Amino acid sequence: MPKMTQATIEKTEVPSSAPVARDESRKGIGTVAFKKSRAFGEFCVFLVVGLLLLELIFKFAGICDEENYLVDKRVGWVPVPNRSATYRTEGFSRYTINSLGMRDKERTIAKPPNTFRIAVMGCSVTEGKEVFIDQTYCSLLEKQLNQKGGPVKYEVLNFAVAAYNLGQEYLRLKHFALQFKPDLVVFTVRPNALLYMGGKAESGLFSSPPLFAIQANGALLEDHHVQNHWLSTREGQRAQKTVWLSTHSRLYKLIGKCAYNLEENRKKLGRKPVALKKDAEDNAEVKKRMENAQLYLSKVAGALVADAKALCDKEQAEFMVLYLPFGSKYRSALEGTLIENFCKQQNVKFADCNPDFDQLQKTSRKELYLRAHPSKFGHEKIAEYLKSYLERNGLLKTGVSTSQNVLQ
Repeated sequence: MPKMTQATIEKTEVPSSAPVARDESRKGIGTVAFKKSRAFGEFCVFLVVGLLLLELIFKFAGICDEENYLVDKRVGWVPVPNRSATYRTEGFSRYTINSLGMRDKERTIAKPPNTFRIAVMGCSVTEGKEVFIDQTYCSLLEKQLNQKGGPVKYEVLNFAVAAYNLGQEYLRLKHFALQFKPDLVVFTVRPNALLYMGGKAESGLFSSPPLFAIQANGALLEDHHVQNHWLSTREGQRAQKTVWLSTHSRLYKLIGKCAYNLEENRKKLGRKPVALKKDAEDNAEVKKRMENAQLYLSKVAGALVADAKALCDKEQAEFMVLYLPFGSKYRSALEGTLIENFCKQQNVKFADCNPDFDQLQKTSRKELYLRAHPSKFGHEKIAEYLKSYLERNGLLKTGVSTSQNVLQ
């Protein structure tokens, strides 16, 4: 037998059919890793499907779709266009914000021929989320004005936005409503509107509006420092960076709302308790401070109304102020007097629903208010009052005389 040399051994090839030793321990590791990745993948699929189902349930149940506002650096906040919502906080309604960002039926910016347009500026009282859109006094007024037909069609456009103060009404009129070429502008004021013209930057979006003051030369000063401060906070930054999520995901809004409430409760717990005086509203010192604030803020409000009227005069539109009712026991008689006085000084037409509502509340069996905002019946009476006032004062193209005592 020939002797095997080292060279022969090195040249000898191992047959391809020869078994190759495998590392059984590595095989086990690969199987475990595959199972883990598969389980994780299945978990992700189930999580996504579950979240989508939850979103659908929230959508059909109308959960977490009440707050539908976007940050707007010009006026503070605006409604989300084309957004549907369900409102349950006070009263109940389902509605859709139109494509122009108004709680109103679909409108066009261009005014149709033979049309008399009334633009109504306001806050939550006029926006009327507590009732259905066709039950708001703006919708009812439009329907009543068009009942008799005729060559002129009336449109009552609702530009109101919840939580707006008088300064924001002025800004929305200046930068938005006047584009619609209204023939008449109704600038509404709710009770305690003067005291709501301030802001608190740490209290959230709705407490950080643009503010106004009067300069030494008597001109209006538009001030955004409170608003800008809130926008720079963590909550403000989140609101600006998560627009898509906040307008498309109800689940995200629920989580955000819970987080906000927890943060607010944490702040409250961290504050030192304040001794509350009994019957503070009747306290002479508190009343004096409120009266001083109203006296100053009435000057600011008067300047806003004067500027708003000047804008309307430039557009050849009539202008009036409507003092709306509100179911608050803290309505100030001084405020109503101040508003009426500065309207008279500036030759602005002024209408006050409150005396008629106070009288009607004593005699009517129907509720005029829900908790504070007007009920369906309350909106009906505001529409009747406003229609009568417009006709009596010749503010409509085809005014028809009616009885002054419409609230019966």
